[in-house]
Amino acid sequence: GIQAGKTLSFGDGSLVDEEGRTNFDTMHYYQRMYGEAFVDLCERSLLRMGSIQNGGGGSIVGISSPGVCAHYYGPDWSYSMPGSGKSLMEYSMRIYAAKVAERGINVNVIIPGVTKTLAWKRLAKKRGLDDESQMMEGIVERSVPLKKMTTPADIGNTVKFLCSESGKFLTGTVLPIDGGLHLKR
Repeated sequence: GIQAGKTLSFGDGSLVDEEGRTNFDTMHYYQRMYGEAFVDLCERSLLRMGSIQNGGGGSIVGISSPGVCAHYYGPDWSYSMPGSGKSLMEYSMRIYAAKVAERGINVNVIIPGVTKTLAWKRLAKKRGLDDESQMMEGIVERSVPLKKMTTPADIGNTVKFLCSESGKFLTGTVLPIDGGLHLKR
């Protein structure tokens, strides 16, 4: 794993140690966690999926996050390290989508918006707050045009759609499921 500490980002010198060496450990950690894990799951899933001609086919759906490489979002400097791994996931998704489409397999990535998870609780605690609810509600009020948090059901319904006959024609895309958050960034 990685150690808690200063936020590492591209372009601010934080990746260089006292001896002037660039330390890639944190970046590689996130590339393994998101990018390599997605590639691994895709490769193993494709082994189990046949082609449309022999009754196979299927869907692969990855989950990313706002502020990565999707053109909907501007870059978030504080998310440089996790973003490097998510960018690998989003880019490789496009390659998979192009290569496996003729097998009847669609491949997409969804980007949920503000969704209540344990990460928000940790962020609130880091900011000295007892509860994440007020912080999350403020972000939603300021940044989400539909003025509601993304729910697990919103995410599940989108995955269900992408895996259905109705959603099979959609492939190779990054789809925000965020109540319009991507419109404000």
